[in-house]
Amino acid sequence: MFAKIMNDNESLTKKLIEISKKSAQRILEIYSSEFNINYKDDLSPVTIADQLSEDIILEEISKIEPGVDIISEEKYSAEKTTATTDYFFLIDPLDGTREFVKKNNEFTINIALINKDKPILGVINVPAYNQIYFSSDTKNSYKIDTKSNINQIYTRKSRKIETILYSRSTPSVKIKKIMHTLDINKIIQCGSALKFCLLSEGVADLYIRHDPCYEWDTAAGHAILTGAGGTLYDIELNNLMYNKSNKNYLNEDGFISLGDDAYKQLFNKDMLQ
Repeated sequence: MFAKIMNDNESLTKKLIEISKKSAQRILEIYSSEFNINYKDDLSPVTIADQLSEDIILEEISKIEPGVDIISEEKYSAEKTTATTDYFFLIDPLDGTREFVKKNNEFTINIALINKDKPILGVINVPAYNQIYFSSDTKNSYKIDTKSNINQIYTRKSRKIETILYSRSTPSVKIKKIMHTLDINKIIQCGSALKFCLLSEGVADLYIRHDPCYEWDTAAGHAILTGAGGTLYDIELNNLMYNKSNKNYLNEDGFISLGDDAYKQLFNKDMLQ
């Protein structure tokens, strides 16, 4: 079973892309209708779209890879079931629920395959834009555009960091300090894992998050960014680790993602804290 996953990632990725399309179609049906908003224990919003998207993904993946563990946001939130093997799927069925609720189009479907402590495959579907980003090997990454053209994507390599990505919220004091120190003048604000996609296709140079997030928020984007030529570290500039079931799959301190790993020398731990 696991040999199949390791040796046939390209075929598996194609199947996961089709699954993401099926999920995206259902999400968009809900997106164009009236829907209720509920809240989890951590006060984050959740809608019927989150649950139905997850139901589709779990059912379809179980058909093509029966027996392989799947850690998915809503299911994990309810059951706290952890992966029993080194290989498992890590899913966010609707990343950016706040953006979904605001109807600003910046939400994604994130599907990743984890091997031990790192992502080895990633698919991000952006339903409202009819675009899909993917990497089947973390060595090359691609974008499927609105006309179904598949183009390889690359991060931007420039002499200095010119553009930083950030969430839709007001930039934090820490981010403003980093921008001032590095003389970064341009900030692109958007929601969800779409930021990883923009970084991977060279729209920006840097994406930093200081707040906690979960592994399913970053895994697919991490794989795609790596395949496009970028890197991702925890906030102390160590490799970002996965399968932290003892910590509820939580990245406690955030991360820093770079379009060009050469930028790493511009940072130190004190600067990022």
